[in-house]
Amino acid sequence: MLILVVVAAVISAGLVYAAKIPEIQEELSVLFGTPVTADRSRRGPQILFILFTVTSPLLLAGMLSLGTLIWGKLTNR
Repeated sequence: MLILVVVAAVISAGLVYAAKIPEIQEELSVLFGTPVTADRSRRGPQILFILFTVTSPLLLAGMLSLGTLIWGKLTNR
């Protein structure tokens, strides 16, 4: 249950961060048919968001696996 809460929190953090990126706001504007006002000169936050959403589940799984391994080694002395 704790792992599900942590994963949901990471996904929520990514969505909150995405809501602040002008390029993502532009995509949502196109989806809902509202006028587009985003500046296309700044792509750094969009790339950072994509890297965050692609790598965060992998990093989270790796950290949980490493934590479980360390915990198992420490308790089986």
